Amino acid sequence: MKLLTDLRYYWKSILVIAGILYLSFAPPSTFTGVPTFQNEDKLVHVFLYACLTIILIFDFHNYKKLTAKKIAFLLYCLIFPIVLGGIVEIFQEYFFPPRTAEWTDWLSDIIGVLAGWFAMYLLKLTPKSTSGKSE
Repeated sequence: MKLLTDLRYYWKSILVIAGILYLSFAPPSTFTGVPTFQNEDKLVHVFLYACLTIILIFDFHNYKKLTAKKIAFLLYCLIFPIVLGGIVEIFQEYFFPPRTAEWTDWLSDIIGVLAGWFAMYLLKLTPKSTSGKSE
């Protein structure tokens, strides 16, 4: 029952994750009408994972307030999106042909996570920037 309660507070994060999964697993033919430019795929990865990280941090702060430990914050808001990006790449390779796994896509995901983390650090919503409040 606690899991359902927790999920209720993370609906925005779940919505973004669902969008990322759809975009990651939809057949490439779904996006044939979208204008492209060189390396646009990598830029999209950075943007999506930065957004995911920002929303995870907002959701975490809104639900957990300042009662959670830093390790929980790091797991939810930093480690989870990085692992998600890696799992998506593996699933694309093995379960969603003609999609393929690319190290550069996962690297772009990680850069996006770090960019989102940095943006939230500047807004003082990460553990190091909250002066120990989330310990």
